[in-house]
Order: sequence, then C-alpha cells, then structure tokens
Amino acid sequence: MLRLLRPVVLLAAGVLALTACSEQLDQGLNDLAATALEDAVARQLSDAGVTLSSGPDCSTDLSRSGTSLSGDASCTGTASDGRSVRADFDGTLSSSGCTGSLGVFVDDEAIAQVDEIPDCSVNVQF
Repeated sequence: MLRLLRPVVLLAAGVLALTACSEQLDQGLNDLAATALEDAVARQLSDAGVTLSSGPDCSTDLSRSGTSLSGDASCTGTASDGRSVRADFDGTLSSSGCTGSLGVFVDDEAIAQVDEIPDCSVNVQF
C-alpha cells in the first residue's frame, strides 16, 4: 500500500511545484509590465512638464494570453510641487507594443490620454 501511495504523493508534489512556478512567472510578468507602465507614465508626465518627487508606482491586474498580457493597471505618485499623480491603464502589452487606454492625471486634471503607448513593449515569450 505504501508503494502505491508514493507515486501519488510525488505527482501531487510535482503539481504543486508547477503551480508555484507558474504563479512566480505570472508575478514576474506583472512586475515587468508594471515597470514598462511606470516608464510610460513618467514619460507622459515629463512631456507635460511635470516632475515627480515619488513614483509612479504601478500595480497591475493582468492575465497572460499567449505572448501578451491584458487587463488593467493603476499608478500613483507625487509631483515635485506636492500634487497627486494618478494613471489608469486598460489594455494589452506585448513585444509588439502596448495598446489600450492610458490616462494620466495630476490632481484629477487630465494631462494625457493615449490609446497606444509610444516606446512600450513587454516580451512575454519564454
């Protein structure tokens, strides 16, 4: 009986290990996407003449589908003059670009609204 249980235990341990690796991979991809969006938000703010004292810090809720990530993200920061900075993204990031809605706001005033983020890509291939 013990010999029969050993393969089942090993199989269960293997499934748990694969699940943990997949979750770590997905978290790593979300972190990579957050960095790409932080760079994009910082560029939009810089183009508008806004300098940051902190941030932007983005949190993502993205799902992987093949070689792209889709979902939404929100970013926060503080301008050097103390005003609050916020950005919202809803779209898709891939190695061929980042498309979707990106809104950047300073004290709730729209600074930028773009449907395609320039110079943005995330390589999801592995």
